[in-house]
Amino acid sequence: MVERQVSTRASFGLSLRLLRKEHGLSLGDLARLVNYSRSHLSRVETGKKRATDGLARRCDEVLGAEGGLLDLLVRPPRRQKGRINPAQLPRSVADFTGRADVLEKLDATLAEVDRQHDGQAVVTVVDGAAGVGKTATVVYWGHRVRASFPDGVLYADLQGFGPGQRSASIQEVLRSFLRALGAPSDSLSTELGHLAASYRSMLMGKRLLIVLDNALSAEQVRPLLPASSGCMTVVTSRSRLAGLVARDGAYRVTVPLLTEAEYDGLLARLAGPALPGKVNAICGYRYLPLTIRIAVERMETVGGIEMYERCDPDTLLQHLCTINDETSNLYTVLSWSYRCLHPEAARGLRVLGSRPGSTVTVSGAAKILGIDAVNAQKVLDSLTDIHLLELASRNEYHFEGIVKAFARECARREGHLAVRAG
Repeated sequence: MVERQVSTRASFGLSLRLLRKEHGLSLGDLARLVNYSRSHLSRVETGKKRATDGLARRCDEVLGAEGGLLDLLVRPPRRQKGRINPAQLPRSVADFTGRADVLEKLDATLAEVDRQHDGQAVVTVVDGAAGVGKTATVVYWGHRVRASFPDGVLYADLQGFGPGQRSASIQEVLRSFLRALGAPSDSLSTELGHLAASYRSMLMGKRLLIVLDNALSAEQVRPLLPASSGCMTVVTSRSRLAGLVARDGAYRVTVPLLTEAEYDGLLARLAGPALPGKVNAICGYRYLPLTIRIAVERMETVGGIEMYERCDPDTLLQHLCTINDETSNLYTVLSWSYRCLHPEAARGLRVLGSRPGSTVTVSGAAKILGIDAVNAQKVLDSLTDIHLLELASRNEYHFEGIVKAFARECARREGHLAVRAG
């Protein structure tokens, strides 16, 4: 009986519930037998509370688990001697410019850390388009406020949108974090649930900043969220990660395109004060930091700003795709978003983006794509979720020039022709 219901792959709470039900006991019955409250046992069974050694031992005896429940009890890994204060943030960009509004919003969510209690750790989602500077902004802010986190800073690139075909292994991220917190490698489990519980245990009572960069989905992030109210987690993603906001109570900070003043300031720092008025060449997408940085580099290596004068988006995309570095090649960077799309949404990008004009409505998209309004809305929502399309008004969506050029290039490379409206 014990071997059937207690599995090394199951959590303590799940195994406790299975054994209790096999014995025909209600929560109230077990509560009386082990002398713990019914509500306390309910929280243990659902994983909301960690069982103590005493409770685990008593349940093991009453349910005849022969040590099986005790073996499942998640204990914090042994710490190495000495105080461990990880400092894992990458270096900040030397010429970081502007973003005062975004930094102010991050400061506001930091202020919430002191207001939280009982496991209500602060989570902030920082989303925005590819190349808009999400990571640069969060890293710059993290260095600025690191004194607010005396127990250290943890950082991981989750590789949700990147050159690899797979995102980072969450088990490996957890193991890396636990080692950084002082847990010896030989004490760490390989099972995700145990690792996540050990991670939460080690963070209890601590004040750390955890930066989870480049996340693909809410499901990827949840095992990495601490329960200690002194900790703050900042997640960056091209996706809006609506699930983290709706279900996990995360705050949202969206990084927009640069303002005109920020654009002028960044360009002046990169290429000198004479250029801002001359690089109108960046064709309506000049307020994306990545395009500015690539454009300035190209001007320096190829020869002057003439190459950008009256440059159309398609030619601009070609100019911005010549750097032999995946993270600095605009087509490649956008393709990491494209490959995450469902096939119908990918088709929607190719077809809608290849048509004249920069705006589209739900009814217009339905007609162009030959689908009903409900499915057209799903396509537009998918593109908006990862900032390949922006919601301009209640029923109008806007394509940036470079994204349209990217869509046309995708259609050309894949042999798909835009559908003509009837």
